[in-house]
Amino acid sequence: MPRPIHFEFHGDDPDASVSFYAEVFNWETQRWGDFPYWLQMTGEGPGIDGAIAPTEEHGQKVVITMDVDDIDTYRDKVAEAGGTITVEKQAVPTVGWLVMATDPNGVLFGMMQMDESAV
Repeated sequence: MPRPIHFEFHGDDPDASVSFYAEVFNWETQRWGDFPYWLQMTGEGPGIDGAIAPTEEHGQKVVITMDVDDIDTYRDKVAEAGGTITVEKQAVPTVGWLVMATDPNGVLFGMMQMDESAV
């Protein structure tokens, strides 16, 4: 059963969000690549880590990504269940394969098949 493995908080001033969550929750932050994208390590134990990024075209403020064992199968399942694929399968280098989709209400979410060999 796929479970959430990653979140993204999007905002117009990501630096302010990075500072906010560090101050309030003591989350550790690490810039990822040359992108305006900051990984958020939320601590040990139950829960998931995530990221903070600038607002994107989709306008959604929170995006959750699910862990799947076969990205192609789940891509098809989304379409069959009435969802829409918004970003086709793409590699996230050294992490895995990502597909972005919306549910029938237009809520954006991601699906990730972990694969360190993805390029």
